[in-house]
Amino acid sequence: MRMEESKEGYTLNVPPEFERILDKVKKFDSELLARLEKQLVKILRNPNFGKPIRNVLRNYRRAHVDSHVLIYEVSGNQVRLIDFDHHD
Repeated sequence: MRMEESKEGYTLNVPPEFERILDKVKKFDSELLARLEKQLVKILRNPNFGKPIRNVLRNYRRAHVDSHVLIYEVSGNQVRLIDFDHHD
């Protein structure tokens, strides 16, 4: 899941650090991975889908996947995944 392009022209950038997170999720909770993929499809259709984060992380956005939070950044036509972790 390196870089994928959506119909709208947005490209998904998955850095190696995020690949490790995906590997852990895939190993322990395949249902959560499926729900994450659905959120990513929504984000690629409309990158402003997630809520903007303020203060230190002000250029990032967040989207909830059950009790987990996906943090991503939109830059031009690229959506870069930053982090995915439990809300706590």
